[in-house]
Amino acid sequence: MNDSLNSISSLLKTMDSILIFPHINMDGDAMGSSTALCLALRKMGKKTFVMLNEPIPKNLDFLECGCSTYDENILDDVQLSLQIDSCGMNRIYGREVAWERGRIKGCIDHHASGINDIKYNFYRTEPKTAATGEIIYKIIKLLGVEISLEIANCIFAAITTDTGNFQHTNTTRNTHEIVAELYDVEGFDSKTISALIYDRQSKEAIKMESDVLANLEFYSEGKIATGEITQELLKKNGCSMNESEGIIQRIMSIDGVEVGCLFKEKDQKVIMVSLRSKHHTNTAAVAAKFGGGGHLRASGCTMNMNLQEAKEKIIPQLIIAVEK
Repeated sequence: MNDSLNSISSLLKTMDSILIFPHINMDGDAMGSSTALCLALRKMGKKTFVMLNEPIPKNLDFLECGCSTYDENILDDVQLSLQIDSCGMNRIYGREVAWERGRIKGCIDHHASGINDIKYNFYRTEPKTAATGEIIYKIIKLLGVEISLEIANCIFAAITTDTGNFQHTNTTRNTHEIVAELYDVEGFDSKTISALIYDRQSKEAIKMESDVLANLEFYSEGKIATGEITQELLKKNGCSMNESEGIIQRIMSIDGVEVGCLFKEKDQKVIMVSLRSKHHTNTAAVAAKFGGGGHLRASGCTMNMNLQEAKEKIIPQLIIAVEK
């Protein structure tokens, strides 16, 4: 099932109370897309919130725009629960009760893989689209809502982060055409948004990044590089996990590395894994083996085990994948 954008926009026009769910370990696309749609729906008079259960990363805090909530009962009645930039219950971890409040369930995504353990009333996925933000932009246009400066900022953040600042191979002509239209919005300044996203690392975060990079492990003759962020490391440097954004890109900048893997220890029994590849390795297939998903070149999963167990399970799979 892949519903049309016209049918989804028509349905959204009939909804009055909506909870929007970006994926766990949110990135710029998930948060930017969710907030952009929330702002647009509010302009139409809808009661709409972005449902979270984790802090917004510092470099994405400007995307909140007064839309987010941690209160699963903020709406008396929820007509629609809508997942953005992901699918599957494992991608809305900790918000299951809030999700089930929606009488109608929907999903808007651009990933080719995911756990389809939810019976959606409607579902839209565009694997060849660079960012979910592009899909949300088209839906907002179909809703007839004017693109405000806040919405433009959110859409730009969604697209620039998921395309690696327009350097990833998923970047298309359509990507650039949508961004070009954002420049018509009064006050829009891509440099300002880029600076908010990429130029606000704390001294503590830089020290943490240095520790991670100094202790990388390499496999398959240097084709695979793995790093880890433990709670002990966070405590040592006085920073939080949401300040780790960008470390996986630093790992991928190493000459000869085809696959980068970053293990993030949420606690002793939950490990979040970020995977990236440069050329040919299908990281989404590896992530899917552990209940995750994503793009061929960028994916992730959450593993309910300790760090050492997670490494013992996923690294052999990465070695197999990179040698194919």
